[in-house]
Amino acid sequence: MIPFTQLNRNKEEFKRIKKELDNFYKKGKFILGDYNSEFENLFGKFIGKKYVVGTGNATDSLYLILRILKAKKVGVCASSPLPCGQAIKMAGCEMVLFDTYPDSGLVNIEQFQKSRKKIDLFLAVHLYGQAERIEILKDVCDRKGIVLVEDCSQSIDTYIDGKHTGSNSVLSAFSFYPTKNLGCYGDGGAIATDDFKLYTMLQKMRNYGQKEIYSSEMEGINSRLDEIQALVLIEKLKSLKKKNDKRREIIRKYYDGIKNKYVSFPSERYYKTSNGHIFPIFSQRRDQLKEHLLKQGIITAIHYPYPLHKQKYFYQDIILKNSEKLSKRELSLPIFPEMTDNEVLEVIKGVNSFK
Repeated sequence: MIPFTQLNRNKEEFKRIKKELDNFYKKGKFILGDYNSEFENLFGKFIGKKYVVGTGNATDSLYLILRILKAKKVGVCASSPLPCGQAIKMAGCEMVLFDTYPDSGLVNIEQFQKSRKKIDLFLAVHLYGQAERIEILKDVCDRKGIVLVEDCSQSIDTYIDGKHTGSNSVLSAFSFYPTKNLGCYGDGGAIATDDFKLYTMLQKMRNYGQKEIYSSEMEGINSRLDEIQALVLIEKLKSLKKKNDKRREIIRKYYDGIKNKYVSFPSERYYKTSNGHIFPIFSQRRDQLKEHLLKQGIITAIHYPYPLHKQKYFYQDIILKNSEKLSKRELSLPIFPEMTDNEVLEVIKGVNSFK
């Protein structure tokens, strides 16, 4: 059986982490200690941002961003993952949805440019590890007086004109969920910024609003990056580039090898920018294809089966044709750094044998 992803294949990396756990225990500081500070510093340098605040998860990161920016009406693509919707609702904001393109999951730029919908913040989501057209979005937002925020949960090591995603917005959110390209051994997230004032406020907000212990100065929650997870991320950051090179190699093999009239590929934007977090293909017969691959011993996934406006909690009585079509056609193939060449070949054969 070929798994969709497998998190415990890299034994050498695990040995390094186990060794470092002894040092963690000797230090005896389990919350907001040296590992957290070290990771925030290293990750900031990796993505090219001055300040990083570790959080419990990316949903909390988005929530804190929306609260600190006092957002009221938030625009987002309907094909975005549900945590985006949850963060918007948690922050007490109104969610304003825009359609996607049929082959990307990225926001429809033309629709966004022409839209007269009133929003004060737009959340750009770098879906599947590909980069949103952030340079255009930033220009439109600047002209309309809209604050631009980036959700980089799936786009660590994804670049736009040589700059890491998150570079073109005042605040950006990151996820270290285990299946992400840079994933820890549990939940974890971060917020990045170049604004020192926002940075110091967010440090308090993630820790009950405290500046000093047991004395809250402002609104806050309990959402700190766990010290053990920070340790894990420090070790995994060392090999991230190499792992993503392997993901991009698998992308090329899929693109060159898959030849099936019932299957189409993502847009050119994906191949230009993606870090290989997810490899989506599209088919009118998606469910049959998924079942066919399972019979071949290949596990796949769907990202995502329902656009935001079609989910009960976020339901809106609107029609967004491309987002709805995408949710019925998208199928994600296995892609992870430890995949063997033979496994990749078997996936290609499995897709090509579908009739």
